[in-house]
Amino acid sequence: ALPMASASLSTPLARVGLGARKTRAARRVSTVARAGKTDAVDDGDADDAAGGKFMGRRGTYREEAEDDAETAAARSSVKQQGGFGKPVTAKETWQPFQRTARAGLLEAAEGERTGSGESRDLVLTSLYISMEDDAFKSRTAVCLPIAAYVKRVDKLMDEFTARELPALVESKGGAALTTPEIIEALETHLFVTNKYCAPKGWRELYSPYRTYFHNVVAQKVGIPATLAALYIGCVDRLRAKGVIPEGEGVDVLIRPKARNGSAGVTAPVAPWGVPSGATRPANSVVCTHNTALKLQLAALKRAYWPWEWDDSRDSGVLLAVEAAAHRQENRMNTAAGFVGIIQPSGRPFGDLPMAILATERLLQLDGGEGYEQRDLGVLLFHDGKIKEALEHLEAFELWREGGGDDAAPNLVSDVLNAGGTDAVLAAELQVREDEALAKLMLDLRRMALEEALESEGGIKSGDV
Repeated sequence: ALPMASASLSTPLARVGLGARKTRAARRVSTVARAGKTDAVDDGDADDAAGGKFMGRRGTYREEAEDDAETAAARSSVKQQGGFGKPVTAKETWQPFQRTARAGLLEAAEGERTGSGESRDLVLTSLYISMEDDAFKSRTAVCLPIAAYVKRVDKLMDEFTARELPALVESKGGAALTTPEIIEALETHLFVTNKYCAPKGWRELYSPYRTYFHNVVAQKVGIPATLAALYIGCVDRLRAKGVIPEGEGVDVLIRPKARNGSAGVTAPVAPWGVPSGATRPANSVVCTHNTALKLQLAALKRAYWPWEWDDSRDSGVLLAVEAAAHRQENRMNTAAGFVGIIQPSGRPFGDLPMAILATERLLQLDGGEGYEQRDLGVLLFHDGKIKEALEHLEAFELWREGGGDDAAPNLVSDVLNAGGTDAVLAAELQVREDEALAKLMLDLRRMALEEALESEGGIKSGDV
């Protein structure tokens, strides 16, 4: 017989039979060599252990320092709350960020609408949308650093005026630049040199990641409305620097989604500029400060909407109001606790609280009336806020009875199919929506009456 070789670490272990008793191999403990230390354990290591705390995955000794007052307050505010035990902070921590952002947004929008006050920075105002949503969604104890993103846009224009413009003036022999030449140079700097662009398809356009201004500035891909906000912010900075000639302006244009014959739906394109008063191409819309804000919020509302969105009507309220009106016969498309809206197929999508937040701001930008009031009322009903839902829906009913819907402006969004729809189908869908809304209003008024009778010691209508 051959002599048995001595076992070594490199020798593979024999396979163990099914009935054999398994033994656990001894656990290998590795030591971490520290700078300036030897492998031998001596009294010096014990002194280090006594002077510090064993911290970290690598096993190092570090002195445990106390947090400063700000860090300690932030740590103490974090709690395990919510439906899935996610760490969130107390509302006293994040609500001031939300209130500040909402006030900044409304102040800027009101300043442009009334023409009072100094010019508002659309870059900062767009970042207020990101700031409020970040505070509300993440319940964060740290505010979104919007000042850092404003500085990035400032730096973008500083580089343009320091490099691109002097080179262009030199190529013209020192002659003054015209407004069209400045526009062309600016678009080259934004969309060629820095490679800002719109998404490849419209489906990507419905992502909040492509809508929030701070994400667009960082990733350089965004919906046309957010890119238009960046473009307008750059034009305002050039005007402040005196680059654009006095008395001349720049109109920033966007192109909505539209059908182009046999070519199908046109692809999203980045905004472009023309001198104010110049002839605009067909199928283009001038994007003002408030228009850019409304389009960003409309895109967020579309992205967070928990029901299927009808592109032909540019609305998703039909399924939402029908689910609310017929909830007793069918629970489909109704809210189910922390899970979200029950979908007919697949996993729940959308975000009801975030959709409410976007619709609230759209309603405020519209002056507190209009179709956004209807949408907000339906959303609040699904969120369990019956009283607020009834108030908004009754206000919408009065607005429509007063002829407000006939005088309402037709806002062309950059996610709207401008090719038109079947008139018969559109009328049928409108009838379904009106019937469901009337039934919901009847239910809400009955609930309000029952609550009033119960509070007065009376009886419910169902007990009669």
